[in-house]
Amino acid sequence: MGDDDNVYETDASVNMYLGLHYPSSGEKEGVSAILPHTNAPTSALRFPQRVGGLLQSLEPTKTNGKALDIGCAVGGSSFQLAKTFDHVDAFDYSHAFVQMAQRMQGEESITFKVPIESDIHETVQSVHEEGITAKIRSKVQFFQGDACQIPEMVQDGKLTTYDGVIMSNLLCRLKDPMACLRGIASIVNRGGVVVIVTPFSWLTEFTSRENWLGGYYHQEEGTTEKPVQSKDVLTKVMEAEGFEKVHDEEMPLIIREHQRKYQYIVSQATGWRKK
Repeated sequence: MGDDDNVYETDASVNMYLGLHYPSSGEKEGVSAILPHTNAPTSALRFPQRVGGLLQSLEPTKTNGKALDIGCAVGGSSFQLAKTFDHVDAFDYSHAFVQMAQRMQGEESITFKVPIESDIHETVQSVHEEGITAKIRSKVQFFQGDACQIPEMVQDGKLTTYDGVIMSNLLCRLKDPMACLRGIASIVNRGGVVVIVTPFSWLTEFTSRENWLGGYYHQEEGTTEKPVQSKDVLTKVMEAEGFEKVHDEEMPLIIREHQRKYQYIVSQATGWRKK
């Protein structure tokens, strides 16, 4: 899939993810970047910050003080991690996302469009969450990368070892999720923690069926069909790679399409400590 065909390279996606990652944007203009409605599911807001905060709350053993944000998008979770880690590496497959994260890292004034209805939109300025200072932002290194090629990035000097790793809503968008999980296992320090957040939305346009971790029925000879749940396969894989599960919860998030249409997603969020 080339960049021209990648939905994550479009201006619309960049605008959408800026709203997701920087939910305080628009307050100055009196515009809600995501949810303006009464009785809205506000617990689904600040998803990137909650993912980063979950890793921090699990208190990984500090060996080198480094964290990694795999599939960092436009950087909201990366800056959250930089509050407590000495250095954060953050990469995404999308060039457009990485470029925007780098722009948010500087003092640059960035505006984006909040969709209202069809061609109608409000323009707001991107705003960092409280406490994200220039010093904190300077601790993050953003770059483009492929989550299925972690060993190659280590060999190229782009990645090292880490005390903490997060990967949110990416696993089921990878060509080879098993390659990614094995790669992660090879770069986590002992006592380090990996947080994997995913809705397990397997689609053949992203992942060929033979590479799905679950979401299908399996039948052995002489037996009835049994459903294969992705969360069970993930547990087996992570345990085989030397991790123990230390956290499990359902984590909601919301993405705005326009003022009356949203994606409400409930991802499985698990924490894994390296033995």
